Amino acid sequence: MRKSNVLIAIFIVIVLLVLTVVLLACTVFVVRHVRVESEVSSSWIKEDEIVSSGGISIGKSIITLNKDKVATSIEESNPHIKVISVERRFPNTVIIKVTDRFDIMHVRSADGAYAAVLDAELKILAVIPAEQEDDLSTTFVSGVTFGVPEDGAAASVGTFLEKEGDAKLTVLSEIAQAAEKYLDLARASFRTFFKKIEFAAYDGGMYTYITTNTGVIFVLDTGISTPVYEQLSRCKYVYDSTEVELRKNYGYIALDKDSDKVAYKWLESID
Repeated sequence: MRKSNVLIAIFIVIVLLVLTVVLLACTVFVVRHVRVESEVSSSWIKEDEIVSSGGISIGKSIITLNKDKVATSIEESNPHIKVISVERRFPNTVIIKVTDRFDIMHVRSADGAYAAVLDAELKILAVIPAEQEDDLSTTFVSGVTFGVPEDGAAASVGTFLEKEGDAKLTVLSEIAQAAEKYLDLARASFRTFFKKIEFAAYDGGMYTYITTNTGVIFVLDTGISTPVYEQLSRCKYVYDSTEVELRKNYGYIALDKDSDKVAYKWLESID
């Protein structure tokens, strides 16, 4: 009898604990407040729209909140918004940390009828008719295109250019990341400094020609073992040097093939 009484007591305690947790989840740990935070000021960051597109219901359990689903919903509804995190602040507050996506470059559609502006992660932020392309201040990427969906070019807004299996897009992504991380050329600085990016494949690799705002062209080569970010950094270092200062309106900065080290130099022309 005593053993059965102990088991019954344990069962009752467990039931009471479960009921307590359920009661707290239904009355205390529910969403009462949703707040949007950002370290940047942007016209794209509108708290009401972000909260609404996240689908967070006031009064619903904060414990069962699907943070990934909230972030995905916000980004799908707001192409210019990047969700950094969705955080629970117990007992009843959800904080959505965001930043804006900044257009730094543009590409043309495969049929040449449209131009799409991209951020550093190759997300399409907007699509415009080709005849309006001259109004863009973003870096032009030649040799990369995007496909127009069957339901119209506007349907591509919010999608990403797929890098997998595409050498050009892989290099383009690496250039954008390296410019921000190593060269202090993020956001507007990128499109101000880099005016055009082109590609030229050869047997065993690919050259990337990056035209600066002064006319000097950086030459990157995927056929060598040096990573893209390092090649770009070396080009920029030479560009900033006193030696090149008087020749910054023409020429190339490329790997010195005559050197036994990985060295870059200014060249009047390349083969």
